[in-house]
Amino acid sequence: MRFIIETTGKAARSAYLWIMAAMCALSCTEAPTGQTPTNSTPPPPLENVQAEPMPGGAKISYRLPNQTDISYVKGEFMFQGKPKTVRASVYENSLTVEGLGSVEPIEITLWLVNHSEILSPPTVTSFTPLTPPVHAISASAELRPDFGGINVRWKNPDGIEIGVFLYSQKDDGEYDNGAFTFSQAKEGEYVFRGFRDTLRTFRLQITDKWGNLSEMKEVTLTPLFEKLLDRTRHGQRALPWDNTSSQGGQNFSFLFDGVKTSTGNVSWHTQENQPLDQKGFTVPTMFTIDLGVEASLSRLILWQGRWAEWFLYGHHNPRLFEVWGIKELPTGKPDDYWKDDWKDDWILLSDCEMKKPSNSAMGTNTNEDVAQANAGHEFYTKLATVRYIRFSVKATWTGNKDNNVTIQEIEFWGNDNPGL
Repeated sequence: MRFIIETTGKAARSAYLWIMAAMCALSCTEAPTGQTPTNSTPPPPLENVQAEPMPGGAKISYRLPNQTDISYVKGEFMFQGKPKTVRASVYENSLTVEGLGSVEPIEITLWLVNHSEILSPPTVTSFTPLTPPVHAISASAELRPDFGGINVRWKNPDGIEIGVFLYSQKDDGEYDNGAFTFSQAKEGEYVFRGFRDTLRTFRLQITDKWGNLSEMKEVTLTPLFEKLLDRTRHGQRALPWDNTSSQGGQNFSFLFDGVKTSTGNVSWHTQENQPLDQKGFTVPTMFTIDLGVEASLSRLILWQGRWAEWFLYGHHNPRLFEVWGIKELPTGKPDDYWKDDWKDDWILLSDCEMKKPSNSAMGTNTNEDVAQANAGHEFYTKLATVRYIRFSVKATWTGNKDNNVTIQEIEFWGNDNPGL
């Protein structure tokens, strides 16, 4: 899972840490119910206590006594001068300590507690946690130049919830307040954009829901140049076998009107209920865009058609499609050339698959799915100078026999000035 939320400022970072801490507290607190029983007899101590170190903590296993008047297991220890308490249900034979941000010896005292809150005799054991996850994740991070920014990749084998902070050095030598993204991905990747193509120093830091922070990872690099191409110059270039239809006034021009996440008649939607063998309605569905300028493309972003919210990851939205490009259109070709043979002359810029973050069933969209749809689906393209872009939609979310398509908006990024 990759839940992408990017913002800036110390307030945003504080909000992240506060929310994570609150979630942890809510998940770990159990309120007693009913009348508290009274029994002054302490339960027997835990037996066969063993501690197995883990990253940022330990799993402490034990044997429970054979009696019914027991409620839970409690452990207490000191960490960096502060007392910590953990609890475990008696329906399990282990207690987990987690969220420790450094490697230092820990001595923990364990008690078995009965229904009257009477403690057993204490049992003491010790452990030294393994390297905390935030440090291991930070050590695995790779930072590389990307178009308009920096690409960050990391490994998070346990899939813990983390925040990835990126700070960039300003012209005065100071660092900005940082931008961040949330993630639980085991193989994480994110691109922080919005930077000029000038040499600068970046710093990366990882945090978790317990507020632990990794050391700063520093790199100096130059982001790659790109710009958003002028959408007012884009338009339709109707070629034979293209689907140029529209349903209910949902026109092709809506692809470039700047409206990305609204519902209603604001997307391009082709005419439905047309025969599969009719010209323009065969599978794959094809359509062509004239960028209005020659440009070396770096990527494109596509927003799903959403006449209503349930359209997302469904209906006729593209799922598998190819993006082709060419600088000048061939002339003097018969109509049949534009059905299959045209690919011999065009450049395959990208073979795309639109992915749903949650992988949930069609019709069920999580907050993460909607957030990704709102941000748009990004696809890198082969670096080639082109003017005409032809899409070949092999399958929509409805299936690979769907001869319709709906798209809300498309943005093209690259360089339309060879001198830059």
